[in-house]
Amino acid sequence: MYRYLQADIAIAKKKLSPKAIYVWVPVQIIHFSECRPKELYIVDCYFRSLIDNPYLSVLLLRKIPKLKDVKYSDIQTIDVKKIYCECRDVVGDLRRIVDDVDNRDFSKLFELLDYITEYKDVEFTTRVFFRTRRYVIRAEQIKEMDRRLAIKITEKLMNRLCLYDSKEKSKKYTSIAVEKFYALLYLDPILGTSGILIGKHLIEVKTYLKIIKKLDLGKEFSLDYSEPQKDMHLVYRK
Repeated sequence: MYRYLQADIAIAKKKLSPKAIYVWVPVQIIHFSECRPKELYIVDCYFRSLIDNPYLSVLLLRKIPKLKDVKYSDIQTIDVKKIYCECRDVVGDLRRIVDDVDNRDFSKLFELLDYITEYKDVEFTTRVFFRTRRYVIRAEQIKEMDRRLAIKITEKLMNRLCLYDSKEKSKKYTSIAVEKFYALLYLDPILGTSGILIGKHLIEVKTYLKIIKKLDLGKEFSLDYSEPQKDMHLVYRK
């Protein structure tokens, strides 16, 4: 039986719009006890259950700001919708990604980026004195830059979590503990933001809204898009 991570919804309501939606979703709390004993990481299970790609676990992985704010209850303390799903093996996902880094095979990473990102040409102008110049960055160039950045971030994260030694170019083993909970997910279509609420902390994961839009899950979450959304961009974060 999953316990519930405590969340201060009053804080969230002050920071988010009145049309923000709150949902309980299964999550996994990850502890790298030998490598990062004072840190905890969190990743949701729902979106990973919809997309069969191990890199989604890294894309959605976030560090919890303060360990003292991780408190839990045996009962559902906030009366909102609860989503049920099976959690995928996040440790297995991390091991597969380490194998990819070691083999320099990032095809699954590129597959995920292409799936959730719509690349378009970007046009901008600069003005020097009385002369205006127009520049265009092609979608393919942006795509290539995005891929290079994603590879670097993936390698740095695997190195930071003691799963891969970037200097020795070799895999490492470290103890990983995983515990499952329910956490409060927030989705704000007006501000164009989403994430997980733990204690007083809104841990932003904008990719949630991108996936909901991609998979047309607005009705599943009762999202109201009656007002314009802010632009949402891919943020592949550590």
